[in-house]
Amino acid sequence: MTAREAVVREYAPGELVCRQGAQADRAFVLKSGSLRSVVVPDKVLVEADEARLRRGHDVTLYTESGAMLEVEGGLTGHYLTSLIAGEATVVAEFPVDTRAVMSMIQEQPAFGLSLARALARRMVAANKSLGGGQRLASRFMRDFQGLCTDFYNLVQRIGDDAEGEDSVLQVLNAAKRTWSYGNGEVGGAELTKNTRVIMSRVVDDRNMVGKQHRLKAGDLLCRRGDPGYSVYLLVSGRLSVRIGSEQYGVVRPGETVGEIGVLLGDEEPKRIADIQADEPSVVGVIPSEHFPKLVTENPKLLINLCRLMCLRVKSFEQLAGESEDALRAVAARFAGDESTFLDDVEKLREQLEMLAGENDLPLEAEIEALNEMHERWRTRSDELHDKLPAEAS
Repeated sequence: MTAREAVVREYAPGELVCRQGAQADRAFVLKSGSLRSVVVPDKVLVEADEARLRRGHDVTLYTESGAMLEVEGGLTGHYLTSLIAGEATVVAEFPVDTRAVMSMIQEQPAFGLSLARALARRMVAANKSLGGGQRLASRFMRDFQGLCTDFYNLVQRIGDDAEGEDSVLQVLNAAKRTWSYGNGEVGGAELTKNTRVIMSRVVDDRNMVGKQHRLKAGDLLCRRGDPGYSVYLLVSGRLSVRIGSEQYGVVRPGETVGEIGVLLGDEEPKRIADIQADEPSVVGVIPSEHFPKLVTENPKLLINLCRLMCLRVKSFEQLAGESEDALRAVAARFAGDESTFLDDVEKLREQLEMLAGENDLPLEAEIEALNEMHERWRTRSDELHDKLPAEAS
């Protein structure tokens, strides 16, 4: 993006500058005035007119001249929020697309780090704005989305091991057309896979500034209250996020822990939960002082991290926009009529059991994994429905 490509526009108070969900073809620099960043729930976005957008949940009010806005839209392909002029406002607009933003990060890693820090601030602000019901909805959403990711990863892993097994590949092709696989993919599964591959190469590099840490099942990676001076990236295995005896989340290969505190430079960042290995795991450990050097020397890793953070920002801001309907919105998406997770898992399991019996294929571990997914989804769905009446009251 250069000054030569910029177009300067004036907007009247209340005028729409960009629309949430629209194709991101521009980024914006505020010259004067102010811009409201607002979000509405996805379920009303398609039919929302400008009046409805203006009544959306306020994410940020931008007043600082020179602020560059909606660059992250280039990474996702669409705007995460709507920008609305809060008063008479002058904006410089630059053409942008995914390739342009990725090129900028590769050529100017400092720009990528700046973008990552801006996304980290948005994540923290959005998380702080959530009420009790929204936080509960966030936990359910992470659980359900994570199970879709597990389904996607399992299908991919079976495919990697099934070279030449046409009958298996045919079953997997059917699984790839399911609701569950699609939700896993759009939830960032492909991004985390790419991140894991990149990080695997980095941790195997003898010149890496961090180190590779191996954990046995049950080992603690860190405890709640420990200093947060490192970024962890899970290369393989599975980690649980726990506070006391309660599990608050799962870390899957390619996902990071601790990057927010490092990016924002907290003076004494503390871990807010215990991180424990559920199974043998390999973790890349990057000291905070070396994290900027690592990602600037590996711009593809920085790009993936920014794109994953965009997904998390969208998730938090969407929940904030749901107000007190957040739990019902999660139920509608993951436990409503459109959700076919249990059917998708059952069909794949039946097909794998048939193939294992007819062709003597070693698919016992995959079948057991599907059984566990089925049970975890059913249990969480029951828990969610039990919470809905209390939320409504």
